[in-house]
Amino acid sequence: MRTALLADAGEIRGTIWQRRTQTNEVGRLAALLPVLARVAAEEDQPLALVEAGASAGLCLYPDRYAYRWTTDQGDVTLPLAGAPELTCRVRGPAPLPVAHPEVAWRGGVDLNPLDVTDPDDTAWLVNLVWPEEESRRRRLRAAFAVASAEPPHVRRGDLLEALPRLVEEAAAYGVPVVLHSAVIAYLEPDERRRYARLVSGLVEEGACRWISNEGPQVLWEVRSPGLGEPPGPAQFVVGLDGRALAWAHGHGTNLTWLEGPG
Repeated sequence: MRTALLADAGEIRGTIWQRRTQTNEVGRLAALLPVLARVAAEEDQPLALVEAGASAGLCLYPDRYAYRWTTDQGDVTLPLAGAPELTCRVRGPAPLPVAHPEVAWRGGVDLNPLDVTDPDDTAWLVNLVWPEEESRRRRLRAAFAVASAEPPHVRRGDLLEALPRLVEEAAAYGVPVVLHSAVIAYLEPDERRRYARLVSGLVEEGACRWISNEGPQVLWEVRSPGLGEPPGPAQFVVGLDGRALAWAHGHGTNLTWLEGPG
């Protein structure tokens, strides 16, 4: 690193000023799909996905992947011909879906949205994956192919300001579902509380459903009495409408469901 900085400090400095550290881990969908399918079943409507902090919008395609969940009773699969497969180790009575939810619209907001059809933007996302994690790089490149076939509507803006308008726009296509994963930690503490009040208010008005996937210290509003301690390292709290349903690894590799069936 020192050698690189001394050899070409100008270019590196320029990259630092122009770029942001962003990830877009599509593997999280394996942990989130049970919640998305639950919402689709409860609402009996297509989903209109609104992602806060969408980056390139890769997590807006839960219906475009095959899934394999490994449980204590064996593997549960949700195939999709020709699609990349996402895998997850599951503990507890998670409601693993038998069909993909219908997604009628996909959009989002980000301070620095990336264009999944831009080779420079996609190369930057690949570059941000840790060097030893080649499997994540392969999954990321597969996600580019999925998303670039039908690029999402990701707007540039502040999620605290843009979210209500996006929810209203999404409502024309199906039940709006606000979702986010590893995003709210980047807000200041007072902004996190403001965000929780904003989305909780939209849920109470019946304007949307809300799926959150954040660290346990990030959104104190998304808690449950039975949440307990995380079952392992790097665990996020998966919440629906402000109530914790499960623990999930930050990259979606495992899911620990908390509540009983139904």
